[in-house]
Amino acid sequence: MSMDPEALLFDMDGVLADVSRSYRQAVQATAKSYGVTVDGAMVDMAKRAGNANDDWQLTQRLIAEHGGLQHPLDEVTARFEALYQGSGDQPGLRQEETLIPSRSLLSELAARLPLAIVTGRPRADAERFLEEQQLQETFRVVICREDGPLKPDPTVVRLACEKLGVSQAWMIGDTPDDVRAAREADVVPMGILAPGDTSADALWAAGASRVLTNLDELKELLP
Repeated sequence: MSMDPEALLFDMDGVLADVSRSYRQAVQATAKSYGVTVDGAMVDMAKRAGNANDDWQLTQRLIAEHGGLQHPLDEVTARFEALYQGSGDQPGLRQEETLIPSRSLLSELAARLPLAIVTGRPRADAERFLEEQQLQETFRVVICREDGPLKPDPTVVRLACEKLGVSQAWMIGDTPDDVRAAREADVVPMGILAPGDTSADALWAAGASRVLTNLDELKELLP
């Protein structure tokens, strides 16, 4: 791993997109639809434990753990997506998402190094967020759920580097799954605290080289 990167790779949720009122809320609301109480602390704990990059599977698991029943994944996913995407006259929770860093910061970073996204989101959701935030041209490569196994598997991180044509990169993520995927891909794992998160312990334990409090710190760290 090199501290002299040729590119910067970013997770999307919790790093670029504040999902505290969208994906995280959809997990809790889906569980509630089954009569199961899952609060934000439970979701946070599951994310910190790792192997939680798939929010549909995570929701199914939390419902089973706290309600005692294993519901079919396709059924749980359908309920989750109805809440997240919206249906009929009911707006989706996705509309609550906001951009965490400033566009000017991302533009400044993109002028220094090529940028890529490595996310577990479906491509349609990832590209829609980038379009809504007017960031389509900022990221040269966008690796999504359809492109390979989800983190912590390192395959998608390696794929991003391959598509960018680089061998040395930094990966910035807010979960242990991001950190482990980066480290296994021989990419420098940079942890970052998601909005509302106050503990970096899980990121350090997963092997983060550094933990950022915000993306502005990258400007000082880049050589």
